[in-house]
Amino acid sequence: MKNLWLFRIKVIEIEQGALFRSYDSRSAFLWSLIHGKPDGELRKGYVWHIGNISQVDETGLLFAIGRTTKTSKELYDESSGDFLAVDDEEAPFTTAFYDSKLSVIGILPKARLAPSPKGIARNMSKLLNHQPMVEDNSFRIEISEIWDPEGFLQQVYDAYSVTSFSVEFDKPNPFDVQEEFHQPMERYLEASGGKTGKATVRGDDLDREVIEDVTRSVASTGKDVSARIRREAGQRTVTRHIRGDPVLVPAEDDHVEDAKGFLDRMRDAYLKIRWR
Repeated sequence: MKNLWLFRIKVIEIEQGALFRSYDSRSAFLWSLIHGKPDGELRKGYVWHIGNISQVDETGLLFAIGRTTKTSKELYDESSGDFLAVDDEEAPFTTAFYDSKLSVIGILPKARLAPSPKGIARNMSKLLNHQPMVEDNSFRIEISEIWDPEGFLQQVYDAYSVTSFSVEFDKPNPFDVQEEFHQPMERYLEASGGKTGKATVRGDDLDREVIEDVTRSVASTGKDVSARIRREAGQRTVTRHIRGDPVLVPAEDDHVEDAKGFLDRMRDAYLKIRWR
């Protein structure tokens, strides 16, 4: 059985108040961008496309992401008794789901496109950034894997002590980020003109519930979280990261026919990560 991999898609402002920006919200911009069926040659001979777009409900889309490649086939013509080389085109593609309210994309694996959905997401990001409307609006599209925080948090709660906690963050992408710590850091980064940031707190034993609250917020943005923990009294501390465990949704064979049900399962999987 295949698994749908979850990714956070973000629209980042390169320049505030850009002259040609013509969208009321970033979600409206993304909705229009995907509906435009973008395509682009990301490397010589490899043209990526988004197509087969279907609106599932008010905030959900089902679409195909894939590439076309020119190939040459060697055939044998029995009527002439000769071997022939003929031009052909390959067009492998896979299915993706998008929820504009959550800013979440789910991608099904396809080995002919990339070894894992991470490679497909990487090329989707390049494809979207290749479009003139992204540059005209002074935006940059980022697609980041959403990490499952459960294993990391279990280690934090089981530890004898937690002596440091570090989070990565980038520019604001308005959504449901934690308001007391995560959101101010994003705003500080934007005000200072930075691109990415990292913050660390240290202590004898940090509060587990605060760590969980911030971890779930940062995980939802696709950034990394780490902690130095002491498993037992007297032991040396070790570092543990959230990065490495992707959020997966089991994909049934009817994922296209039952797109609404499958999209709802994707939403539920995200909400379980963000809110315990």
